[in-house]
Amino acid sequence: MNEFLNEVNLGLNRKNKKINSKWFYDFKGSKLFEKITKLDEYYPTRTEKEILKQYKKEIAKIIGKNSVIIEPGAGDTKKITIFLNTLEKPKKYIPLDISKKYIKEISKNFKKKFPKVSIKPVGYDYTTNKKLPIKINSSENIIIFFPGSTIGNFEEKDAVKFLKMLKSKFKAKKIIIGADLVKDIPTLISAYDDKKGITAKFNKNILQRINTELGADINLNFYKHLAIYNKQKKRIEMRLKSKKKNNIIINGSNFLIKKNEEIHTENSHKYTIKTFKNLANKAGWKIKKTWIDDKKLFSVHCLN
Repeated sequence: MNEFLNEVNLGLNRKNKKINSKWFYDFKGSKLFEKITKLDEYYPTRTEKEILKQYKKEIAKIIGKNSVIIEPGAGDTKKITIFLNTLEKPKKYIPLDISKKYIKEISKNFKKKFPKVSIKPVGYDYTTNKKLPIKINSSENIIIFFPGSTIGNFEEKDAVKFLKMLKSKFKAKKIIIGADLVKDIPTLISAYDDKKGITAKFNKNILQRINTELGADINLNFYKHLAIYNKQKKRIEMRLKSKKKNNIIINGSNFLIKKNEEIHTENSHKYTIKTFKNLANKAGWKIKKTWIDDKKLFSVHCLN
C-alpha cells in the first residue's frame, strides 16, 4: 500500500488526529519552507547560519580531513555551503531528502558552486527502516550534518532511536547538529505563525497533498492554522483546526472531522543545553563542543 495513504488513513482514524510532519515536504512544501526560512519572525535559520559562519574554522577542524558529509533532510543545502570551503579535502557530500525532485533540482546549482566536491543527491526518507540507497564505507571519516533543529520534530524516544541509528546504520564518527533553545513564548509563537501567513500555507499544504495524491476533495478554507506552545513538553505544536464539520473521503474511506476538531501536524521541541546533552547521552553520544549565538536563541553541537 502507498505509504502516504497508509499513514494518512492511520492518522485520521485516531481519536486525536495526527499526520506526520515529514509529509509537508513535497516539491511545493519544500519551496514554501524555503520562504519560511527567510521570514523576519523565523529566527532559527538565520541564527544557525550566523553560528556556522562565526565558528566555521573550528567546525572544520573538528570534522577533520577527507570527510564524507551526509545530510539527512538536506532541503535547500544552503547551510553546508557556509563551511564546505573551510573543510580540508572533503571527499563527498551526500544530501538526502524525502522529495527526490527537489533535491535533484537544488543539487544542480550546488555542482556549479562547488565543482571540486563530489555530490550525490539521493531521494530518501531517513525516518523509515528502508535500506540505505548508498554504500557506506565505515573506515571513512563519515560526518552527519543535521542542522535546523529537525531533531526537535521527534518525540524523545524517537530522537534517541534516530541518533542511535546514525551510528549503527550510517556509521557516523561525528554529528554536527542544530538544536533550538527554550525561550520566551511570544518569540516562539511568531516564528511558527508569521504575519504573511506563509507557515499557514505550509501547514495546509499537507491537506493539498492529500487532495492531489490521494484523490480527496478537502476544502482548505475549512481549516485554520494553529501554533501552540506546550509548556509541559517544551515544544511548539502545529495543528489544523476545523472551522466546520466536514468529511474527508480517501480511497473509499470516510473520516468525519467535527467542528473545532484538530489535526496535529508537527512538534518542534525546544531544549536547554542540559536537556540536549541528556538526549545525546541516552543515544550513546557525547557532546564534544557546543556553539551558541550571543542572544542564546539557538545551539549547534558536535557529538562524538
